[in-house]
Parts: sequence; structure tokens; C-alpha cells
Amino acid sequence: MKNSLLCLILSVSFFLCSCKKDNSSSNSNNPTQPNTYTEDIRSSIIGNSLTTYDLSYDISGRLTAIAAIPSPPSINFVYTYPSANTVTMNLYEGGILNIHEMMWLNSFSYLDTTFQYDNTGDTTTEKYVYSGNNLLVQAIIYNYSTSGTSIYNTTTYTYDNLGNVISSTDLLGNMISYSYYTNLTNTLRIGQTFLPQPANCIKTEILNSNGSIETVNHYYTFDSNNRLIEDSTYTPEVDLIAIKSYTY
Repeated sequence: MKNSLLCLILSVSFFLCSCKKDNSSSNSNNPTQPNTYTEDIRSSIIGNSLTTYDLSYDISGRLTAIAAIPSPPSINFVYTYPSANTVTMNLYEGGILNIHEMMWLNSFSYLDTTFQYDNTGDTTTEKYVYSGNNLLVQAIIYNYSTSGTSIYNTTTYTYDNLGNVISSTDLLGNMISYSYYTNLTNTLRIGQTFLPQPANCIKTEILNSNGSIETVNHYYTFDSNNRLIEDSTYTPEVDLIAIKSYTY
């Protein structure tokens, strides 16, 4: 199955976006892609952590690296784009290659298939299935072993009429339901354009893992140029505050 760190990053990347207040104040001369991303975790139950990442892009605005500060980075994601419909990702931990992933995009430049292996010999493939209007409806993870190929997990998504995910359900007993701020528009993805994004910013996520419930409440802060500088969440069930902040 997937490395837990990469699972976290990929799940975050699905909604890794900047949100914009629904008004007309904006400045097109200001950078719209963050230079740094900081994740500040505070919990009396699971502990505290603080990590800042440098974000790098190519001339087309595509993400090329997420590198933990200071240098040399303890965690470093490196992205390359060998062709118009292929992307590679290498995850280095402590300077050692931990995961290599190859991604193939469909004709709409969304993820179609991935192939991944890690430094333990674990190998997985993912297949992404879309609706006629390019909404992701299923993500299927396959495991490989000497005995053959098997489905490890399938996640199914449902949407509102604006294209916002309102629920996700998988085979492992996990279900997430979402609500959104109607006045906060999703305007920026941090270099990641491989999956369709919600139209609005998330207000709450209710996570049900085989009957264990957690509620994640989102709060947003913007700078004078209407760019997202902080996405704070609070999960009372685990006394967890997570503050994602951005500089431009």
C-alpha cells in the first residue's frame, strides 16, 4: 500500500488551493503562486510539529519542488515533466530516494494512471475515473505482489451542482462529507493541476472512519491583495489545530 507520508501529501494536494473572497479587489501584478508553505501542527494528544517548505516552479508555473527548510531538506518532493501528458515525482527523505511515482495524464491533463514503487519494494498503481463533465468519480488503488494484482482500495466521490465534492467513501470504511463557504472562491492551486478542484473553499469536513467521527473546521485569512495567507483548521475530537500559511 502507499507510503503514509505520500498518502498525506496526496490527500492534501486534492484540496491544496488558495481561496479568494468573493469581491472585485485583486491585483494581477502580484505573484499568485506561494513561495513558501508552512504547516504548524498543535495537539495535546498527538504532539506538535512545525515545518516550512520552499516551493519552486518552472516557467509554465508548474510545481517542480517542495523542499523542507533548512537545507539540505529532510523532505524533498521533486517533479519533472518529460512530456505533455507525463509527470514524475521523486520523494527524498534525508537525501535518500524513498518513493518514485510516474503519472500519466488524460486528454484534459488530469491524472489518468499512476505507477509507484518505494524503497521497500512496495508497488502500487492507481486508476482515476471521471464523469462526462470531468469530475473525478472514482480513484482505484491496486497492489502488486508475487501472487498477482489486487484492489487495495477504491474511493468514490459525489458532487454538488457547482462541482464541489460533498462526500467521499472508500472500501476501508472511511467516509468524508464536506460543506463550503459560498462567498469564498477557490482560485489557485499550488502548481498542481492534475485533479479537478472544488469551486469553493471548504468550511467543514466530517470524517467517519468505521464509526469514529472527527470534525475539521476551516478558517481563512487573506492579505491586502486578496491572496490566501492562512488556512487554519480545528479538530476538537483530537484537540488538533493545523495552521497552513503561505508567503508570496
